[in-house]
Amino acid sequence: MQQSKVVQLPLTPPEHKVLVTQPYVPSLDKYMHYVEKAFDAKWLTNDGPLLKELTDRLKDYLGVKYLLLVSNGTAALQLAYKIKNLSGKNVISTPFTFPATTTALEWQNANVILSDIDRNSWNLDPHAIEQRLTKSDISAIVPVNIFGMPCDMEAFDKLGKAHNIPIIYDSAQSMLAKYNGKSVLQYGDIHCMSFHATKLFHTVEGGALTFNNKEDYERAQRLINFGIGENGVVEEPGINAKMSELHAAMGLCILDDLPMLIENREESVALYSNKLADVITFQKSKNDIYTPPMYMPIKFESEDALLSTLTQLDQHGYTSRRYFYPKNHEFLQRKTPPLLPVSDTISNKILCLPLMHNLDKEHIYKITNIVKRSM
Repeated sequence: MQQSKVVQLPLTPPEHKVLVTQPYVPSLDKYMHYVEKAFDAKWLTNDGPLLKELTDRLKDYLGVKYLLLVSNGTAALQLAYKIKNLSGKNVISTPFTFPATTTALEWQNANVILSDIDRNSWNLDPHAIEQRLTKSDISAIVPVNIFGMPCDMEAFDKLGKAHNIPIIYDSAQSMLAKYNGKSVLQYGDIHCMSFHATKLFHTVEGGALTFNNKEDYERAQRLINFGIGENGVVEEPGINAKMSELHAAMGLCILDDLPMLIENREESVALYSNKLADVITFQKSKNDIYTPPMYMPIKFESEDALLSTLTQLDQHGYTSRRYFYPKNHEFLQRKTPPLLPVSDTISNKILCLPLMHNLDKEHIYKITNIVKRSM
């Protein structure tokens, strides 16, 4: 049989722009070192040795007992909501988040109740929820650690215990974050993480869940493999949310380099913060926290100032992005939009500046000067 030909596709050179972010790509030799193991074993998916190696190394790195790697962060959310049986139930979450947080709840047929955010941390405000918990039949709370900054985790955990409801954290951006000296993964019932290519730690596409309950973890193991139990019998309807060996190979490469990647981005964040400290409002927390260098969000005093800066950056070859805009909650409650004054105001004023591995300092100087001139 004749071997198929390799067709060389024409490559269009990218525009000379600095993007808002860019995936870190390890050396091809390093990636192939891991991929060759999968090829030699002819084991490309279904709980292979690379997946097990990545799982064990991540568990050790993060200090968690029950960790499950999955195909993407949205699947992680869907699994968490399924495990906590939220179909048809009332669930409180934040309006200021990436759409997946709440669209996954919609897919689970949950009744999404949005509550307002804290004006400094931009995270879901636990104090705004307390009245709702006493007056409503709430079955879960889904806080999000926005831009990797931990929310008030002790407050949410107290609410969960007081009202006997699970706290499911959308930690898509905060795998490495710390709250009061501990990993954020030590709080709540389930954490859902994204390992998308744009994240600090990534597997190209992928995600993970961590659990504080062994039964939830074991059920999730079945659900990601069509609901098949250890005896090979389908015990309940499941889905296919497994991570492949090739994605795990990328994760192993990134994990090898992670300390270097963190240090490099932290230097960029520190330079941005120093240059913009007098003119811009940054995300802030009243708690003792560590926020991993995932994004570079800044808040303007007005939407006009934001739009002026965005235009000027674009004209000088710098891509910035409005997060989370337009308001993601409007499609959920078009008929009776909730009163969310803090979120509605802040969502018009947040802009993320370029942040990636090995971002040249000269770019940061130019970007910050543009921001200052546009104010």
